[in-house]
Amino acid sequence: MTMNLPIVSLLTQKKQKVNKLSFSLILLFPIFLISGNFLINLFYVSISILSILNFNQKKDFLTSNIFYLLVFFLICLSMNLLFSVNFSNSYPRVVKFLLIILFAREIFNLINKEEIYFEKITKFWTIVYFVVTIDIIFELIFGFNTLGFKSYLEGRVASFFGDELVVGTFYHFFSLIVLSFLVKNKYPNLWVVSLIILIISISFMIGERANFIKLFFSVLLFVFLILKINLIKKIGMIAITLLIVGTIFLTNDSLKERYYNQISIIYSLDGFKRYYKESLYGAHQNAAYKIFQDNVLFGIGLKNFRDESKKSIYENLNFKLTTGRSATHPHQIHLELLSETGLLGYISFLILVLFSIVISTKNYLKYKNPYQLSALIYIISCLIPLLPSGSLFSTFFGGIFWFSFGLMISFNKNLKLKF
Repeated sequence: MTMNLPIVSLLTQKKQKVNKLSFSLILLFPIFLISGNFLINLFYVSISILSILNFNQKKDFLTSNIFYLLVFFLICLSMNLLFSVNFSNSYPRVVKFLLIILFAREIFNLINKEEIYFEKITKFWTIVYFVVTIDIIFELIFGFNTLGFKSYLEGRVASFFGDELVVGTFYHFFSLIVLSFLVKNKYPNLWVVSLIILIISISFMIGERANFIKLFFSVLLFVFLILKINLIKKIGMIAITLLIVGTIFLTNDSLKERYYNQISIIYSLDGFKRYYKESLYGAHQNAAYKIFQDNVLFGIGLKNFRDESKKSIYENLNFKLTTGRSATHPHQIHLELLSETGLLGYISFLILVLFSIVISTKNYLKYKNPYQLSALIYIISCLIPLLPSGSLFSTFFGGIFWFSFGLMISFNKNLKLKF
């Protein structure tokens, strides 16, 4: 008995050290996102290693239905390698998803048992978020950000991300987290409402149309599900927000170009069909759908859309920009999975995500944790059909998506909740 005490003590010390390292890395997640792909990938590898070192922790996650579904999706992706048109492109992404599973487990270990960890993390994230917000406002006023970066596209904002025009995705996710932080810590409703109006207005001015729609949808859900003000005040807040956005729209020519000119086409006779056929996204997605039709069960393999879509058989002259159909991915989650993993991968992904959403929703309705609601809303918004998106397996968009997924399930008290 006494001989075991030093061993138990050493294991406890090891667990504490690993948890501190995990805490520190997750704390710096927004900094890694800003710093670029190398540090984001290093973040995931490091967290995965810590998850392995923490293997002797409680096995709640490893015996959960969600874990089994994650493994099933991994098996489907692994089977997909047998049918990949380029194994060397696909294999690293399967390995990346294995890291995502380990990462999700470590997030669960850290947050599920000690929610106070995440409360400390969000304090730092809130500071980073407001620094980015100030930088966005600076760029909107002066045309370049505080570090001198400038967007290469008219009507778009770069902020700290330089040539990577992805600040809208960053702003979408962290806006929800910061709103949850204010609600969880019982900040005055006036502060929360004011921030909501600012968030929607800034998202509109960033110029990323799909992200603006997703954020607007997300914030509306947040307002009606968690904000404790009466319905009249909620409607009034939305009306004020729309009035401000409308004023910005009418006084900014570049935003008129990005929003009004294209919206007016969409709502004209056969407008949506015409806009879709004249847009680059339409060309990407048409090629992805045709690839899926030719490879229904297993797809062409992860990360193979770029090369496969170049083939002349996927040219469609009904799409004005069909010559630009080739891209790193189809810019739509559903079509990315269908074209690259076929029905096998797509259905296994839907089962995983929808089951996790149902379990997390039931848990939220019972425990009312605003952070879980934020992650839940973010995941749902990313799954809206037709809207363009980043790649599910990319370093930036995929990184935020799977981080949000890990966060969503980490607040669940019972991962075997029955339907």
